[in-house]
Amino acid sequence: MILTEEKTYIINVTEVDTDAELGLNKKDIMIEYTNLELLHAVLASTMPYGRLSARYRGKRKAELQSRIAMVESVLETRGDQLAKAEQIMYLDTAERSAICHYLGIIYTRLIAQKLYGIDCMVPLNLIEQPGEKKFVKYNGAYRQDLIGYGKQNAWSVWEPVGRSENSQAAFGNGCRAASEIEKINENPLAKSAACMTYYERGYLNAVVKEPERTGDGTLWFPEENYFKAYYQPLFELFADEQPGELYGSSGFEMELTLPWTEEGKRGFRHLQIGTDQVTLELMREGKYDQILKRMENVLDLSKEHRFCGKDGIWVGAE
Repeated sequence: MILTEEKTYIINVTEVDTDAELGLNKKDIMIEYTNLELLHAVLASTMPYGRLSARYRGKRKAELQSRIAMVESVLETRGDQLAKAEQIMYLDTAERSAICHYLGIIYTRLIAQKLYGIDCMVPLNLIEQPGEKKFVKYNGAYRQDLIGYGKQNAWSVWEPVGRSENSQAAFGNGCRAASEIEKINENPLAKSAACMTYYERGYLNAVVKEPERTGDGTLWFPEENYFKAYYQPLFELFADEQPGELYGSSGFEMELTLPWTEEGKRGFRHLQIGTDQVTLELMREGKYDQILKRMENVLDLSKEHRFCGKDGIWVGAE
């Protein structure tokens, strides 16, 4: 599949009730999303492996190119759905498992935004502890949680479970992990859920369940560190590429030139990433926690062939 190709996709998401047993109380939802919405999710899904290397000029662009190449290489278009690409079978089991995990993170973010109005989502182990370069732990251990945030200080915990097949054992583990957390910084969770992505008859599917909470755990971290973990990688991408084009009367947009990942394609394609000038200035000043507070209305840039997320960041492609 080609992320920069204008297209609308669908994915089947099964929503399971908290008390569902033996496959009962399920609801199938067909989510419709565009290539730009998926591209935005890829852009915003900073992966924890990025912290293994030091900061260098062009790092964020290289990471973004890597994520785009991964998604385009492991998925193929079948009608209006995405399916497992045949070439993924050339990889060994460990490589396929890692790719399924990363794909699970991206689609968990997309599904949470489409179904539940989540504005931002950050891996817990990218959030720095106060005054340290270490990252947040729970009960002394690092976890795989994604922390979601919506307006009115609505926090949520998500367990991404990316698998090649429908693994009820892995999904059960994700549900148990989601059920352990009750609060973030004394704020009761708006939602805690597991989201498993998997292939069924070759097609990409997902299942979401909000389990009954069995624990009373609390995650602690400064809110400003959460928003720093979300917005700083995006600002570093802007800063590295030195965007210099005003977009309309109040926007700021950069353009990345990307190589084709499709066999036989030559030349380049162009990816646009932008935000409004106030957001860019807040990023420059390190005031990441103030960005969402001023977001009242999401920009509708569909006529300009762009998609703007609830985080104030837009993407376009050609």
